[in-house]
Amino acid sequence: MRTLIALVLALALPLGAAAQQRQYAILSLVGDELTIVHREMTTGTRIEKNSEVKVPLGSASLDRAMLLAVDEAVRRAEPGAKPILLAPRDPRLFDAAMRSLDAGGIPAIYEAVRPVVVKANATHLILVTKHRHRAMLKMRDGHVGSGWLTGLGFYLDQGSETKGSSISMTDAERGFIAPYTYFNVALVEIATGKVLAQQYVIGSSTNGVVSGTIGNAWRALSDEEKDAQITALLKQEAARIVPQVLAQR
Repeated sequence: MRTLIALVLALALPLGAAAQQRQYAILSLVGDELTIVHREMTTGTRIEKNSEVKVPLGSASLDRAMLLAVDEAVRRAEPGAKPILLAPRDPRLFDAAMRSLDAGGIPAIYEAVRPVVVKANATHLILVTKHRHRAMLKMRDGHVGSGWLTGLGFYLDQGSETKGSSISMTDAERGFIAPYTYFNVALVEIATGKVLAQQYVIGSSTNGVVSGTIGNAWRALSDEEKDAQITALLKQEAARIVPQVLAQR
């Protein structure tokens, strides 16, 4: 029995040591812009469409928030881990990440970021990129939304003026503004470029829903409130999804 136990320990120790030697690098490519999506109803019809306005961000505040949120989640999941945070602002990397949504996926993005990543002397990359999905904004009684959403932004619905201020109106009918965070988290082995695991997030916040905003959804929140709400949502979703990705490997 002692011989068997010794053999099991001998086999287990190298695996444990290998796991401890993992060095993570974290790279976020989601915070170059916000997309403001405005739901519109075509006059005289029941056809819905969306208009979009892309707002370039002059700072890296949202990518920094993502990096710190992922870093904290990794340290919680693997005590002793000391991730390396990467914050390149090269527009070509963000462009490559957007193109990969239509062709190539994570392997295509990895090829674009490889020159930055290999300099970190890490073994594994946690790569956060934008994700595209049908609009699903959380409400108290389910989900609403039309069209597709990508990355980070706000979804606006001006409400239905035909129903006035009836107390029987739903939140969506009263109009609302909701932050959304649609992103993907992938774990990549740096030496080979192999994608070991990935999960996507389609996050939106009921805390970001402001009722009674018919015709005035965008101004229902101050700039400070918008920033606080989308940052909080981003952190919440990163804390939830990163442990799931690490557990898949």
